[in-house]
Amino acid sequence: MKSKLLKNLLRILLYAAGAGLGSALAFLCVQVHNMTNDAPLMLWVLILLYGGMSALGMLIAHLIAPRFLAWWTTSMADVEKRTEALTTTQLISMVIWLLGGLLIASLITQILHFLGESIFTMAVSAILYVVLGVLGLTIGARRADDMASLLAEGRVRHAAKAAAPKVLDISALTDGRIAAIVRTGVIEGELLTADFVLAELQEMAASIDPAQRLRGQRGLDALKSMAELQILPSPSPAPVETDVALMALVREKHAALITADALMHKAARVAGIPAVNLNELAMALRTVTSAGDILTLRLTKPGKEPHQGVGYLEDGTMLVVEGGSEHIGETVAVTVTSVLQTSAGRMVFARLNGED
Repeated sequence: MKSKLLKNLLRILLYAAGAGLGSALAFLCVQVHNMTNDAPLMLWVLILLYGGMSALGMLIAHLIAPRFLAWWTTSMADVEKRTEALTTTQLISMVIWLLGGLLIASLITQILHFLGESIFTMAVSAILYVVLGVLGLTIGARRADDMASLLAEGRVRHAAKAAAPKVLDISALTDGRIAAIVRTGVIEGELLTADFVLAELQEMAASIDPAQRLRGQRGLDALKSMAELQILPSPSPAPVETDVALMALVREKHAALITADALMHKAARVAGIPAVNLNELAMALRTVTSAGDILTLRLTKPGKEPHQGVGYLEDGTMLVVEGGSEHIGETVAVTVTSVLQTSAGRMVFARLNGED
């Protein structure tokens, strides 16, 4: 019913456009006659001219109406097929292109209005809105993939822009694991530290204490390996309390603190500063081991008891094997019997496979 009503409406618009075109041609003929002759046309001639030209235009419209309606039907069928399983992205694309088509139709209609208001201009305007609107929908459906790519790129840029900067303290730099973590790409946002942190690392690297010198050198090596890390200048003179100054920098940059110092992590949390403890991160990433699991590992040393052997899992967790003292230096298969969580970390107890 709706399809038949729409076809009748389009047919009426075509007839109106044909009549308007005929009237426009009759008007041009009258203007040409008035320019070349002094005597005006008689009223019956004008009526005959306008009526005949309008009838001729409607006849032409009647002749082309079947082809136009057939094209319209085919186009609408194609649109219906494409809208059977439309995604949200396709709908957005089609709406945008539809609005673009209607805007172009509006601009062309404004140009037609300079010719004066008439049945012809009104009919042509209506046809333009219909044709360009359908064309916009068709193009929008076909270009939905491009729209999806643009939206995806926009989401990626927004996510990258929204990621908060990360500030590294001395304990994170001297820990030795931060460079490897950064290389994985899991840390988003800018990486920052302060120049007074660099100065303290240099002082540690020049220390006479071998342990301090090793930690300082490790921190400097981490700085060199992270090209994306920015070192921010601090106000002169250099702050005495570097931890307090560093947390002030984190708050100023609306950043998050990355540390390996439990006290620094706790102080940042108390101050309302987002913080990540590398040790807690390492604990969270440890392999989940439970009683009954079968593991293969190398026993490296004897345990506290004479019959025990000790090995280590890939994440560093110590595993005590009952009856493993005779297999030190060997790779053995064991079955986990229990897991003990202590204040110093996690210990796993196991027995050799095949032994009760």
